[in-house]
Amino acid sequence: MTALIYFGEMLVASSLAIVLLAISPFGMSYDAALLVAGVVTWTLAEYVVHRFVLHGLVTTQHGLHHANPDAAVLNIFWQIWACFALIYLMADGAFLAGGLFAYSWYLFVHHCAHHGPDRFSLRLLKHHQSHHQFATRNYGVSTTLWDHVFGTTLRQ
Repeated sequence: MTALIYFGEMLVASSLAIVLLAISPFGMSYDAALLVAGVVTWTLAEYVVHRFVLHGLVTTQHGLHHANPDAAVLNIFWQIWACFALIYLMADGAFLAGGLFAYSWYLFVHHCAHHGPDRFSLRLLKHHQSHHQFATRNYGVSTTLWDHVFGTTLRQ
């Protein structure tokens, strides 16, 4: 059931991103720049929310995930989708498409880190798994970039 939710949400996010790019009224170079900006913005927002909100302000639900990281995550995070809707109202669709593609990648990495780490030899999976051992490091899930920028990478 967990895989169905993760991959269903990935499919919806990726499909919506493709539609947004297809209907964008701007040129390809402008769309490409907005797409990259959306990806970068998603990864930074993911890092900030994980580090300061989930490990700072609102720790209960996330603490349960840390206590039992392989337990099924059977909810769709409506808050993220509400933010995506707000971004769509404020920014171009290509920017949102970048965020949606990055969110799909986040879902894939997070699911694989907990439910199939032996299938992929991604360094990113090990990065996230070590976060569950040392919760004050390695906050990035879809990238290690911001952990390097802010000095929160666990040196192994």
